Amino acid sequence: MICMLRLTHGVAMSVGDESLDLCGLARLLRALEAAPRVSAAAVALGVSYRNAWGKLERAERLLGVVLVERVKGHGTRLTEAGTVLARAGARFEREAARRMAAPAEALGAALDALARNTAPAPLRLAASHDLLLQEVVSADETAGIGVRFVGSEHALAALARGEVELAGFHLPEPLPSPRARPAPFHDPGLFVEVVMRREQGLIVARGNPLRVRDVADLARTGLRFVNRQRGAGTRAWFDRLIAERGLGPREIRGYEREEFTHFAVAAAVAAGAADAGFGLRAAAAQFELGFVPVGTELYYLGGVRPLAGSPAVQALARALRARARDTSGYEPVSRRARRRP
Repeated sequence: MICMLRLTHGVAMSVGDESLDLCGLARLLRALEAAPRVSAAAVALGVSYRNAWGKLERAERLLGVVLVERVKGHGTRLTEAGTVLARAGARFEREAARRMAAPAEALGAALDALARNTAPAPLRLAASHDLLLQEVVSADETAGIGVRFVGSEHALAALARGEVELAGFHLPEPLPSPRARPAPFHDPGLFVEVVMRREQGLIVARGNPLRVRDVADLARTGLRFVNRQRGAGTRAWFDRLIAERGLGPREIRGYEREEFTHFAVAAAVAAGAADAGFGLRAAAAQFELGFVPVGTELYYLGGVRPLAGSPAVQALARALRARARDTSGYEPVSRRARRRP
């Protein structure tokens, strides 16, 4: 049956009147490989649980092979066919990206030229990952602002290099001394506006069966940790915490395993791939996991001073504060709070 299928455009497969997005299917399979529970994989990809299962069942029907199998008490597991398809999809996307880089750049340059002649370019925001900011982006409430998620350190560096007009970053409380705060607090050409307070801590399995009480407990033999990527503000905070307790990275199993979002950290714990991670209370709540509070931090928007009162920036700040008011682990902070030390 498979040899009768017809590939179209290299990414879709036609079977009669139906088509199958192979790249999308491969991404779903890779997400299941990383987080064996369909619910966790669905959240990581931003789709519903029902949608994820529907895609898997439809793909198995069209391909005539079993891609995933249920494992009692452990969610799902890829079959040999599912693993092969996941790997092939990853190879295809890497090769396609490599081959299409130059044409895509040329097309982007042409579109940029058109945009300059027809409409003002959107503001560019590089921001540390945040659950509420991700919701605002998904709800299309960032009109006039293009958002990309990076670590706080990288967001501030992009602002300093002039690659973006805005940066989203966070600092743990109590705040560092004025001299130790980042450039936007000192540069008269930049503004800083505090938007919300977030609670961070250790994300653990529901009920905290391993009785994790502090980051020092992560040094226990056998306890598996999942970390954030280098350059993330959360990673920097965690590094400071373990150093204060006299611990080094080599004493924490899994320290080198990196995830790029709070969702991904929580998903790894929910899937049983890790025993603990450091992240937001709100992320733990999304997966109904346990949470050990460690402290709070302030999330800021900063950028070039003329944009401080711009409608787009203030609309974004209002949207974040509104969501923070109704989300566990968050608290809105008034724009009247002091912007400079």
